[in-house]
Amino acid sequence: MLAISALALALAAVASPGRAAGDHLVRLHLDGEIDPVSAGYVEAGLSSAADGGAAAVVLEIDSPGGDLASMDRIIKAILGSRLPVLTYVAPGGARAGSAATFVTLAADVAAMAPNTNIGAASVVSSTGQDLPPTLARKVTNDAVARIRDLAQSHARNADWAESAVRNAASIGVAQAVGMTPPVVDLEAPDLAALLAAVDTGHRADGHLYRHNGAALPRLGGLPVQESEMNLGQRLLELLGDPNIVFVLFTLGFFGIVAEFFHPNFFTGTLGAVAIVLAWVGSNSLPLNVGGLLLIGLGIGLFILELHVTSFGLLTIGGVVSFVFGAFALFNGVDLNRPVEVHVSPIIVGVVIVFVLVYLWTVMRGVIVTRRRPAGALPIAAVMGTIGQARTLIAPSGIAYAGGETWSARSRSGEIRPGSPLRVVGAVGLELIVEAAPDASASESAPKEE
Repeated sequence: MLAISALALALAAVASPGRAAGDHLVRLHLDGEIDPVSAGYVEAGLSSAADGGAAAVVLEIDSPGGDLASMDRIIKAILGSRLPVLTYVAPGGARAGSAATFVTLAADVAAMAPNTNIGAASVVSSTGQDLPPTLARKVTNDAVARIRDLAQSHARNADWAESAVRNAASIGVAQAVGMTPPVVDLEAPDLAALLAAVDTGHRADGHLYRHNGAALPRLGGLPVQESEMNLGQRLLELLGDPNIVFVLFTLGFFGIVAEFFHPNFFTGTLGAVAIVLAWVGSNSLPLNVGGLLLIGLGIGLFILELHVTSFGLLTIGGVVSFVFGAFALFNGVDLNRPVEVHVSPIIVGVVIVFVLVYLWTVMRGVIVTRRRPAGALPIAAVMGTIGQARTLIAPSGIAYAGGETWSARSRSGEIRPGSPLRVVGAVGLELIVEAAPDASASESAPKEE
């Protein structure tokens, strides 16, 4: 009796594999460029879906391509998935370009929505330029072998797949489905139509849909669970934008240089954080250290202009160094990233204009200050007054005196935050201070409300 019951259960499982496999679908989204962040997202999504009892995973694609190393990670995750994987180039107007072509062809079922296209999978340098001939042959042949294998293993058009790599061929959905054999398995206007077509069990030409040799479960009517990137993944994806990395490096350099000239802890801390964030983002980009050094040199020349009379020569040198550094920041050949990576000229122009306006404003203030008589300087009004240390002054820090906050330097040892101090002199716009008795401070120090 037990043997008969076990056999009956086994036959029931075979007869209705879809319901035994899982009670919902998981939809992932591969939007934008393929990079380490998106690869980690797909890997985690496939694993989580299998652990959560899903019947299958739908990977919706709209991508121009991206990092070859990350593409390999996604393909390995799809091929090794415990669940059937359906790739769906959607919505209308979407594309699966370059590395995304490989990802699309790796799935158990590959589908496209109307008005979408696939292809243009030639390998180029990180700047979008052709590779040197010998290197191009080596990389192209490797990519051809990979994409032909992906196509043939799912009975898809391997000859066209090869042309997508060798000749950058790109086709729309009608051609992709109409070829013999097809490039993708079917055209579907929406997810419901895609699942209904998959539930027939076979392609229009009779090819059976399989996952690890077994028929796919029935998917129509199952609830769809969306799996979006979490906050940390979205932040890392944002940091992978070359324009964001460039702006962060620029802010970081300015902040650290400003800290050296006017110690205040804030600009130094902000600069250090910006550089760390930029460095994290640049890990997924073909960073050129020479370009980074040119940007640092340009900023150094800008700052030096405020302290050395060069009649604009340092500013000109800074602009030239900064611009060349910005455009060289992500140059160079990187076979792992076959899409163009560069800083937008508009972003570079905006930053240059901001820097020049800042320099002009500061220089104008310095010139006006230097032309005033000594007695007319605002700093003269705080001489001999009692103030308060806002930060640790050892020997430099921030002080509050005469109703304003000043950079200050102690001439009599360390002055702790909140301690009273007396202004005894000035060097430029930096106060020279010394510790003051508490009694004096209680009368003159600013009171907090």
